[in-house]
Amino acid sequence: MNDSPTAIAQAKVRDLAAIEGRIISITVEPQDAAPRLTARIDDGTGRMDAIFMGRRSIAGIEPGARVLVAGRLCDAEAAPRMYNPRFELR
Repeated sequence: MNDSPTAIAQAKVRDLAAIEGRIISITVEPQDAAPRLTARIDDGTGRMDAIFMGRRSIAGIEPGARVLVAGRLCDAEAAPRMYNPRFELR
């Protein structure tokens, strides 16, 4: 992936963006709900959620891992989100 990273604080909602940061937490939906894994990413300027629909785990996506995610940024109450972004472990 050759996208140059944008700071979360500078990224605009509804634009395509590439964000590089550290995963600070992972949330997995319970077994009785539709599969979904949420990785909260912090780049030092802000936080965002990368949401992977249909997944309960992804090798390498764990707290402390450095990652580059790319996709369309969506607005949300808690933090901006990207659904099913492309990702690369750093």
